Amino acid sequence: MRKPMLIATIVGGICITFGIGAYVGAATGSVEPGSVGDPVITKSYLDERLAEYKNGTESSSSSNIENEIAALKKQIEGLQVSNEEMKKQLSEQKKTTAQSNFKKVTIKSGKTLIMKYGTEMIFYSGQGNFKTANNKYILDLTERNHVSNNAEVLLYHTYLIRSGCNLEVTKDSVVYIQGTYTVK
Repeated sequence: MRKPMLIATIVGGICITFGIGAYVGAATGSVEPGSVGDPVITKSYLDERLAEYKNGTESSSSSNIENEIAALKKQIEGLQVSNEEMKKQLSEQKKTTAQSNFKKVTIKSGKTLIMKYGTEMIFYSGQGNFKTANNKYILDLTERNHVSNNAEVLLYHTYLIRSGCNLEVTKDSVVYIQGTYTVK
């Protein structure tokens, strides 16, 4: 009585295993050989493709690829040259921009600010006197007049230096300056 029961249990287990396998196989999307999802190729098709490859049909497409690669390399070289030119232009533009922006300069008492032609200065704080050889070398743009030698610098005024001049600082000062200058 145990033997038929054992056989029935084994057969039932095998059926369940095959059923689960079939279900999992269908769920994972496996395709049947020879169907659209997994086509079978014939020997004649394979021989034809191999003959095309041997006769150079494939080599003509590879030469087209080589020509495209060569054209792309030339294009890359042109872009690299253009990139270098743009880098130079950007560098020059940065220099021009740096020269055209006002820079905050703090000057200690007893020091001298030496300014060159074309320098523009805004006096923000402190005290000092201009030293110039000619009364027409410094323009006070705020009041629209010339500054004379040994004149005291006025707070919040904008000055344009038409020729070299010095600003002798008598009290720690802050100026905003654009152009060529040195502090000694």
